Amino acid sequence: MSLAVRAATDMAYSGIQVSDWWGPAGTTASVIDVWHRPGSGIVGQAVDQPGQSSGASDQSSADPVVTMTLSPVQLALLLANYQIEYAGTGTAAGRPAEVVEVIRPDGRLAARYWLDSRTKLPLRRQIFDSSSRLVSDITLMDLKLGAAAVAAMPAVKVRPWTRQLDGSDLAALQRRGWPLPGKLTGGLRLYAASETSNSSGKIVDLSYSDGLSVVSLFVQRGSLPKVLKGWRRIAIAGHGGYSSDPDDRTVTWSMGGFVYTVIADAPVATVDRAVATIASDAEPSFWARLGRGFRRLAHLANPFR
Repeated sequence: MSLAVRAATDMAYSGIQVSDWWGPAGTTASVIDVWHRPGSGIVGQAVDQPGQSSGASDQSSADPVVTMTLSPVQLALLLANYQIEYAGTGTAAGRPAEVVEVIRPDGRLAARYWLDSRTKLPLRRQIFDSSSRLVSDITLMDLKLGAAAVAAMPAVKVRPWTRQLDGSDLAALQRRGWPLPGKLTGGLRLYAASETSNSSGKIVDLSYSDGLSVVSLFVQRGSLPKVLKGWRRIAIAGHGGYSSDPDDRTVTWSMGGFVYTVIADAPVATVDRAVATIASDAEPSFWARLGRGFRRLAHLANPFR
């Protein structure tokens, strides 16, 4: 897996990422074009679908896109929380691959990776919940390598995350009243933090992981309006909240003078526990309802920050 981390950091590549997710609310799927240029992060663009528009996004956005790549910190967390076993050879996206399995402490399968035999880039990833049910399956198809592979990489017109935050930065923000948890229930540790600003002020982005699951939390001062265009109104912890899609894959709410947005790539139970940590005064019945549909997103983050 260390070779996979290095390859995903150092290699220029592009491909088509096909993703499927399963959960109590049903099955969802997405198809995106992805590009990676070393030093520039990953860019994803939705493949045009009837009735949909496409647009580029990168690590500075909160778009519902999941990547299979791991940072060195995430790999360290993975090794600390799971056992990694070589499972032999196979194929993925028509390419020879080395198969690696991620095993939970109780011996159950948590994930399976197919690493390209030539480059060690992740070609496919499956994630299983604690009951060994398959919850996501992502494949990188039509892999292209080298400078020519990223020649058509689109420009991204979004504001970058301008500053990486360390422990002292976070402590200073906490002293000023910012609610920035250092860890979330379920073994999710804070592994990356950054900030930017817009017309509404400072935005802090916190990323949590156990090496496999990822939960991203965006926090900024303010409150949500009574109507948020493109979002469906829901109730979160007794406060006005919104979901951006019918499956509640991304949620946002206001509480105590701050706006919270949570996006996660994780099994339902992991997400439920993580979000409950953030909104600890939420009524239990809400989390039961949320868990039926909110299951698996992560912003298209730069995994190497």
